[in-house]
Order: sequence, then C-alpha cells, then structure tokens
Amino acid sequence: MSFGNNLVNLRKQKGWSQDELADNLNLSRQAISKWENDLSMPDVDNVKKISRVFSVGIDELLNNEVPKDKAVALDIKKQDKKDKIMNLVKTIILALVIIYLINVIYKFASLLVIVNGVSAYQNLNNYHYTITTYDENGLAEKEECWYKDGVSRTENTIYVDNGSNINSIYVNYNDEYVCAIDNDNNSMELSFEEYNLMNNYAHGEQFYSNLPSIIKKGNIGVNLVACLDFDNINLNISETNIVIETNERNIVLNRENLLPEFIYNNKESRMVTVDMEIGSVESVQIK
Repeated sequence: MSFGNNLVNLRKQKGWSQDELADNLNLSRQAISKWENDLSMPDVDNVKKISRVFSVGIDELLNNEVPKDKAVALDIKKQDKKDKIMNLVKTIILALVIIYLINVIYKFASLLVIVNGVSAYQNLNNYHYTITTYDENGLAEKEECWYKDGVSRTENTIYVDNGSNINSIYVNYNDEYVCAIDNDNNSMELSFEEYNLMNNYAHGEQFYSNLPSIIKKGNIGVNLVACLDFDNINLNISETNIVIETNERNIVLNRENLLPEFIYNNKESRMVTVDMEIGSVESVQIK
C-alpha cells in the first residue's frame, strides 16, 4: 500500500476532509491532494507532523515499504536519529546549566551570610587580637593589638633570619594622639592627617582591615557585578569550621562566630593564624 493510500485511510478514520487535514498541518488542500494521489511525497518535517497528528509511527505511516522517493525515507530516519541525539544533548546541557546555577547561588548566598557576619567586627569597641604569620622559614611576623573606647596600642614585630633579628614597631593612638616607637625606642608623634588612622583604624577597623578581601563587606556585591569566577571558590562547611578555598588562599573560619582561625596564602606559601578575644580589654595605656 502506498503512502497516499495510507494517508487517505488515516484521514477517513478521523472523519476529516482534505481541508480539515490541511488545517491541522497548516498546509494547503492541494498539497494533501497531491500526497494522497501519490503525485508527490512530503518532506521530512511534514512526515513527522503527519505521524504526530495521527499518532502513528513513521514506519507504519510508510507501511514499512521503501517509498518511491527513497531519499525522503532515508532522510526521515537520519533526521529522526539526529533529533534524538540533539534532544539528549540539550537535556544534558540544560541539566549542567541548572546544576551550575544552583552551585553559584548556593556559594553566593553562603558568602553573603559569612560577609554580613564578619562585617560586625568592623564596629567593635573592645577587643584584643594576635595575628601571627609564618613563611617557609618559620615565624615571620606578629601583630598584637589592644583596643578599647577609642584608645589603641599595636605591637608589630618582624622576624628576620629565623628570628635572630627582630624589628619591632609600637603604635599608640587615641582620638588626638598618634605615636610610633621603633626598636631603638625612638618615638615620633604624628597627626591623624599624616598617619591617616582616623578612618582606617576607628573601632574594629584595624582588625577588620587585616581580613582577606573575599570576606569583607561590599566585596561580594562588587565581585558579583564584576562576574567573580565562582568556579574557583570552594566552600566546605563542617560542624566547627567553614573553609573558603580560592586560587590565592584558603581561609578557615570558626563556624560559630565566623572569626578567622588561620589563612594560608597559596602563592607565597605563607600561613596566618588569628587569635581574637572580644570584650577582654580592661584598659589601654598610651605611652
């Protein structure tokens, strides 16, 4: 049985006229007439349309016979196989995109929570911290700071030659006074304008300024706009710690209070440990 006869039978089973079938296929009645009289064959797309309209397989539609136009039959089978592959590829790509977006949203939301929590330390009024830096040779630098009610004392010590050569600088300041003292006990009083401490080290800003930029308030929004490469940020959250891994550094935060415990600089092979106490300073003496 020819394709034309099959088409006539299927149309009559539906109780349709040639005009009605043409309307369902968005074609002209003349095209339907030519097919039913075997004067021409539909192209691949129209064969698939006819198959869907009558809910029959393409092989059944063609009656498992090679039609007069052999090229059309071969094209139909090739196109069918190609469509299945393309649909599978599209499904896989869509799934990967969805997984990627979920991962980006999760990372961004998690970092936003961390940033908002850490930013609270920008406005501390009473704290003591010790930041110790180690390089491949051992102890390299140590900064210790006491701050209460606008008065601060900072001791910064640099260790050279495995600690045998020590260079220390002490900085004291309050709202009106800044003094730096070096190893030889030489001191120099500076104005805030000269030392630029008024804005940089008010309240908890001195500690906050030492934190990596990835966990500073404002950076997340800026980095998002700048299309921060979230592929290069990994978050590992355990019961006690949050680990932020980037190309440049690994940051370990205490999960309970979001205070950093140590930071490892991958490029410079430097590790920084942080010991922070809040509300522990009774008074700070300016010398």
